[in-house]
Amino acid sequence: MDRIVFEAITKEDVKDALILYNHYIRTSTSTFSIAPIKEDEMVQILFSGMDRFPSYKILFEGKFVGYVLLNRYKPREAYDQTAEVTVYLDEAFQGRGIGYEALKYIENFARNHNFRALLGVICAENTGSIRLFEGLGYFKCGHFKEVGKKFDRLLDVVIYEKLLEC
Repeated sequence: MDRIVFEAITKEDVKDALILYNHYIRTSTSTFSIAPIKEDEMVQILFSGMDRFPSYKILFEGKFVGYVLLNRYKPREAYDQTAEVTVYLDEAFQGRGIGYEALKYIENFARNHNFRALLGVICAENTGSIRLFEGLGYFKCGHFKEVGKKFDRLLDVVIYEKLLEC
């Protein structure tokens, strides 16, 4: 897919990422944030300050359509080979294989940086994300019942995992 490009996210991309993320806060259970966030919070999400946990913008035909990143799973050294994967994609660009390519891209980064396990933390009703992760070989390894509340509904969270060969 030549029309899809991944580039390290920069400070200039924060506003685009913020608009996208706040859209999902207002309209979906893709995130359990309830109130729109501000730019400084988006900076914290996108820039961990650790090279092992990068963020990439997703460009489709030169247009910002989303981002993909690795988050530190837990702040203990024993977890340094594990990361949480996050992908946000503009709804208008879903269903075109872009999310699939983004997940493959971040997996390759993780493999090349000696990660062993990648985790997807997904609201159980987000069947599109579940299909995306399952389609790339992630398996369901956890199901937390009614751990989040949004839009006056109690929501389940599922965890999908993929073990990488290093």
